[in-house]
Amino acid sequence: MRVIVFAINGCPAGWLGVYGNDWVGTPNLDRIAAEGITFDRHISDCPEPTAARKAWRGYGPGGLGPVPIPSILVRANHPDTDGPEWFYAGWQEVFDARPRSEDVSPLDELLRTFPALLDRLATTPDFLLWIETDRLIPPWDVQQDVFEAYLEGAAEERTQPKTAEADEQEELEGAEEEENEENEDSEEDSEETPESPEPAINEEPVLPFADPPTGPFDRADLDAWDWLHRTFAAVVTKFDAELGILLEHLRSRGMDQSAAWLVTSDFGYPLGEHGQIGLYRPWLHEELVHLPLLLRLPGAEQHGRRIAGFTQPPDLFPTLCALVGHPPSADTKGFDLLPLARGESSPPREFAITQLELGEAAEMAIRTDEWALLVPTRVPEGEQRRESLLYAKPDDRWEVNDLHARNIERADELEAKLREIFGQKRD
Repeated sequence: MRVIVFAINGCPAGWLGVYGNDWVGTPNLDRIAAEGITFDRHISDCPEPTAARKAWRGYGPGGLGPVPIPSILVRANHPDTDGPEWFYAGWQEVFDARPRSEDVSPLDELLRTFPALLDRLATTPDFLLWIETDRLIPPWDVQQDVFEAYLEGAAEERTQPKTAEADEQEELEGAEEEENEENEDSEEDSEETPESPEPAINEEPVLPFADPPTGPFDRADLDAWDWLHRTFAAVVTKFDAELGILLEHLRSRGMDQSAAWLVTSDFGYPLGEHGQIGLYRPWLHEELVHLPLLLRLPGAEQHGRRIAGFTQPPDLFPTLCALVGHPPSADTKGFDLLPLARGESSPPREFAITQLELGEAAEMAIRTDEWALLVPTRVPEGEQRRESLLYAKPDDRWEVNDLHARNIERADELEAKLREIFGQKRD
């Protein structure tokens, strides 16, 4: 089978329409979901680029190397977001579609070269094509008119509708003003020279927040929050439009009927939701660990199906192996998701676990149907220790109400399970 993977680095699931976002336009990604299978709770086991690549490669040294079909990795990312050398070693070909400095968009080179690459594969019955992009990682190239469209949306949101009482009061005030003006006009000299209109002020356009610094973010600064999120919304929408062009090339060559498409990400880029931008601290909140996973089978088989069970990045390798007809080794971690995607099996997990180390800080987390528990295990020297956090699921999707103090017994049970899994003792 032909398999095409889009690895959208830094993409949080919550920014896509298929995952419930109702204000950012992603029609092409939403169409993939409508024609395919959406995995609703795809949770990273370690939300960091190198760790994600290890999971995608099956955590083994052979990785994708032994797959008995042509395998091509398309690098449509900047060199500074490259993975380690071992990730590229297992591919039969690494195709260069890197951004050029003179391009308007970082994906222009991919858009130029993609048709010729597909034409070269036209007579190849089976292949694995992996497309890697850092389009959603800052610094961002933001299209100004798309950004301004989101700014206009923000202005509309800030305009409150008038009540009937307010309309009535405004009419009364207007009538009084007209009466006063008439009385004043009758007393003034009719030859009074009218005032000249004030000159129009040319306001400078608001520029996008294109390069937010990695590190702490003041969530109380609502203007900065709005500026940052409107910028990212414009980037996501522009990327979706560019993805749509790539998908049309696939459809025009019949690869919507002959190929499986898969969309995922290595981690979700934090945008101030819990006081940080980027990978600054290993705070395993929703925006960092909840990743998109969309699978469109040939001919839109099983279209519209949604999988509520937990899945994780290690599942991609055995799933890819199943798609290309190459069984993984016996010690491969993860689960083949094809039976689940076709309604032939139950979800393989009762919960999802995550662990991440960034510098001197570390945290682990567990998510069940009812709870999400985040447990800091190490903090940098001199920094105040972050307490364990417990959130009710699915009600508290964005994890804003910590219930740890009111559910200590349940939190302790979950933490004990986490420490047993990771082989850690309580301090």
